[in-house]
Amino acid sequence: MAVEFRMPHDVVYYEADVTGKLSLPMIYNLAILSSTQQAIDLNIGPEYTHAKGLGWVVLQQLVTINRRPKDGETITLATKAKQFNPFFAKREYRLIDAAGNDLVIMDGLFSMIDMNKRKLARIPKDMAEAYQPEHVRKIPRAPEVTPFDETREADFVQDYFVRYLDIDSNHHVNNSKYAEWMSDVLPVEFLTSHEPTAMNIKYEHEVLYGNKIKSEVQLVDNVTKHRIWFGDVLSAEATIEWTTASN
Repeated sequence: MAVEFRMPHDVVYYEADVTGKLSLPMIYNLAILSSTQQAIDLNIGPEYTHAKGLGWVVLQQLVTINRRPKDGETITLATKAKQFNPFFAKREYRLIDAAGNDLVIMDGLFSMIDMNKRKLARIPKDMAEAYQPEHVRKIPRAPEVTPFDETREADFVQDYFVRYLDIDSNHHVNNSKYAEWMSDVLPVEFLTSHEPTAMNIKYEHEVLYGNKIKSEVQLVDNVTKHRIWFGDVLSAEATIEWTTASN
């Protein structure tokens, strides 16, 4: 059975947005922080992985947000690598409050790439075994992202450039940046009056340092549909569900 890793974390002001709650991009950062620390504790962390010329990449993430923790709140980051096959891995993340309630639950689908060839690579057996996961022939597919309505234009569009500080040690854009580009394109009036409750994000093609990308969104009731483009290549797409914020 997969071993769950836990670590305490104090939410600090720079991890929160203007509402004083953990920002959407930081939810992704804290999740990856926990799995990275688990790998380090198992002696298969980034240094070990990069020495093999390999790196982890996220293919899709499903997120349920029951409540965003607040600035100053102490939470627990929990994660376990649930399923592996030779080329893909499924991992669960949880952000837990002091009373043991799940604040955020995330399921992530990962693969491994050859960092030089930028191609899919087989997951080394010793790395898979370290997590004591369930070994499966096929990992079930996650639900598809709700597609754009091609009969109408995007409601909001914004261009961004991929900066040096957007790139992580795997030599690609940190996944939290996609959530940042997707939320930043929305009007501040919407962001301060609504709370995200669920997100389905799928990563299609990586973008590189210096690339100019376009973030676009369609807003339908309390659902936003997002796409990130590099030229005419779809880099990522997502659906975010929202509810009216309570003050």
